[in-house]
Amino acid sequence: MDGKSEKGYRAYLTPAIHVLFWVSLYVLLNLRWFWGTGPRIPVNMQYRFLFNSMLLVGFFYLNAFYLFPVWYRKKGWIIYLLLIVLAVIVLTQFHNVLSDALFPLKNHWRGRRGTSFYSVLPYIFILGISISYRIISDSARQERRLKEKENETLKTELAFLRSQVSPHFMFNVLNSLVSLARKKSDLMEPSLIQLSGLMRYMLYQSNSEKISLDQEVKYLKSFVDLQLLRFGDDLELEMAFPADLSGYEIEPMLLIALVENAFKHGVGMADNPVIKIKLNLERETGSLSFTVENTIASFNEMKDKSSGIGLYNMQRRLELLYQGRYQMETSQTGNTFVSNLKIKLQ
Repeated sequence: MDGKSEKGYRAYLTPAIHVLFWVSLYVLLNLRWFWGTGPRIPVNMQYRFLFNSMLLVGFFYLNAFYLFPVWYRKKGWIIYLLLIVLAVIVLTQFHNVLSDALFPLKNHWRGRRGTSFYSVLPYIFILGISISYRIISDSARQERRLKEKENETLKTELAFLRSQVSPHFMFNVLNSLVSLARKKSDLMEPSLIQLSGLMRYMLYQSNSEKISLDQEVKYLKSFVDLQLLRFGDDLELEMAFPADLSGYEIEPMLLIALVENAFKHGVGMADNPVIKIKLNLERETGSLSFTVENTIASFNEMKDKSSGIGLYNMQRRLELLYQGRYQMETSQTGNTFVSNLKIKLQ
């Protein structure tokens, strides 16, 4: 349910709950008169009960939306208490005067109106309900505002992180093309064709909230093909992807960070570079496992200033989008570096 539908649903649900509550309360408070044993009460007495119930409802909303939030919270409890007492006196007297004028009772029913204490008791009960309602509704409203603010903050951060992906990716790809132009200029044309396909993906798909897993894998393969034009036989590459990836969606350009990192640090500076890319999909649990293994150079190799941007970006997006539903593990054994990402897609 989107935000507009939820607000529209709440706009109808809240009044319905209020009406149901007051009808139920009226019936419960007057149950002994309607279904009790003994003589039936006259019609005018029923009208009096109904009129008094309407005044109680008015007192509830008067306190909930005016007296408690305005006078108690801003002016203090002394003035608020005086206003409550004044409101109860005015309403009870108004009820007695108007009821006697509009719904007069016979002499033997007059004594059944009750003492002043029993006339005030329902107002005390409604006052407690009214204050509780206001406190709970204010807390819920404040929590909802904080949640909306948090969601907007997360959306802004996510948009910023997504905006970083494309420049960072282009920086790495252009470095590859520069190197390719120096060594194998005859492969520049197919490299640019591959690059145009990747740029099309970034322009039209990267801003989507989710894309199909099949599209993301095709994007990964295109990136790998572009890198192979540069490195060719200098690299030992192994890739394994499931034949059927239908039915699953993922954050666009999420998995590419691990593959970029493997090519950046596993080829060029390492001897006999090897990269292994493997994706597993468990349909029973809706879980994806993505493993990238690559050889690395010695620890003494210098890293450029952009090292780690892609991985940090990916990890932050994982935290925002798949919190509690992902595991990211990295390990190193000798000159082999392994990254393993597990995500529960459904």
